[in-house]
Amino acid sequence: MRFSDKVAVVTGADAGIGRATTTRLLAEGATVYAIDLRHTQPWQDPGPGRLHLLELDVADPGTPAQLEARLRAETRQVDVLANVAGILHIAPFLEVTRGDWDRVLAVNLTGVFFLSQAVARIMVEQQTAGRIVNVSSVHAVVSEPNAAPYTATKGGLEAMTRTMASELAPHGITVNCVRPGATRTRMSEPIYTEQIVRSLKAKIPLGKIAPPEWIASAICYLASDEACYTTGACLDVDGGYAMDGSLPGTAYA
Repeated sequence: MRFSDKVAVVTGADAGIGRATTTRLLAEGATVYAIDLRHTQPWQDPGPGRLHLLELDVADPGTPAQLEARLRAETRQVDVLANVAGILHIAPFLEVTRGDWDRVLAVNLTGVFFLSQAVARIMVEQQTAGRIVNVSSVHAVVSEPNAAPYTATKGGLEAMTRTMASELAPHGITVNCVRPGATRTRMSEPIYTEQIVRSLKAKIPLGKIAPPEWIASAICYLASDEACYTTGACLDVDGGYAMDGSLPGTAYA
């Protein structure tokens, strides 16, 4: 029950890593404001006033102000922000349009910046130790062909995390990043063909594709008081994907 009496905001909460994070926070006692474009799946009732479903677009410039106003009206307390929402656009570099680029940046980077700014204002006023956790990707450091806008946003997110951590540290707020590897989510499932899955399992040293719950565990660790002395860090949760330079199926003599 690490989050008893704490209030958390989670984006991308309807499915995948966001839903797993919301579920874990609720199970450990938090009150959660769960944000997604649409809430399409039912939730088990965690108890009166514990789960607030907000249908908001993190890419909408008006969303940060809407969220801030609602939090101030209903709780005036925010202890955790998990920026999980993200989108992936697959297209060759030479075919990416300006619209493709702008939409991916709006969700994966600009939305994170301004939602974090809105929530951090409340955290600063509370004068209590807040936790912001951003969700990057192994492809911030390992190339992913045909996903240039996505990889650009994840690299930018990690740099932004460090700067946010520096500026918010004097207020006792930590800002960290989780860097997932291959994970089965609503976003990744369409591209995980049998061939891709075989290749991933051959490439990943631990030989597994993660369920969302494994990533949520790392997010909740960084969101908890157990990580009180960690800020500006990026935690790999990728089965060894990023660190491994071996050649699958071969070895040096």
